[in-house]
Amino acid sequence: MKIKILTLSYLFINVISAFGQTVTDVDGNTYNTVSIGDQVWLGENLKVTKFNNQEPIPLVLDDAQWPIQNQSAYCYYQASMDNVNIYGNLYNWYVVKDSRNVCPSGYYVPSITEWEELVTFLGGTSVAGGKLKELGFSHWANPNTGADNSSNYTLLPSGWRANNNGVYENLSYMTYLWSSTPLDAMNSSILLVGYDSQAAYTSESHILTGLPIRCLKDKTSSLNKNDNTQTITVYPNPSNEVVNVVLPTSKFQTAKLIALNGKLIMNGMIENDSCTFDISSIESGVYFILAEGINSTNYTKIVISH
Repeated sequence: MKIKILTLSYLFINVISAFGQTVTDVDGNTYNTVSIGDQVWLGENLKVTKFNNQEPIPLVLDDAQWPIQNQSAYCYYQASMDNVNIYGNLYNWYVVKDSRNVCPSGYYVPSITEWEELVTFLGGTSVAGGKLKELGFSHWANPNTGADNSSNYTLLPSGWRANNNGVYENLSYMTYLWSSTPLDAMNSSILLVGYDSQAAYTSESHILTGLPIRCLKDKTSSLNKNDNTQTITVYPNPSNEVVNVVLPTSKFQTAKLIALNGKLIMNGMIENDSCTFDISSIESGVYFILAEGINSTNYTKIVISH
């Protein structure tokens, strides 16, 4: 088996987390997409006012009516359309669980496990929030701790609408995002990120709370589908000089060494189902080897230790 040695300088471009194609919802709103690991996300919070079958989601702006909804409903922060353009709409959890699907075709509301996968890929709970948050203070309140948006996710502090009185709270300070995973009859799991921390937490919220939605692409319909049947072998692992990458078929054409924040470190061509990275000058840490083909992707972790 022929192995090609690849020695490349650092490439400070964000490929795994770069914006990709656009997606349009049933209202005609267009969203950029962002790929992080093997997940493809909408690059903005959802703005749609209808389900995918064109049936409208009830708009509830009255504070007294919001807490007594027993069906799908949406609103926008402080009843201002200006906030829709920036932060998207706020939805109760009846919208999330509705079988008519609020997300664009081929997308859906992520489970809490899928939120956890995103957080893990970005380095874990203690730092993932900073990598998700928009940089600066245009929307986030000071100090916007740890924000660098290295994932290109551009998470904004969209606040919420309280389940008990319909009051809007925490714009500029917090973001809470629905998952599709219920905890019990009255509560569901969410992702939580704040202005004063670089962490991203899983938490819970009442089903009548108004929260934004970020949609995740269905992997079964994606050309970037992670192909778990094709195992990547990397050795030695941990490694301090050379990493050998071996794939079982010719399904994959390129291999990439990716940092936990999504930065492309090294890039190489697969020849005879293998390639090798010279990592002698790469900082110690945990990285991903990402293999890509026309219809599939797969990845595995590699530890570099000097």
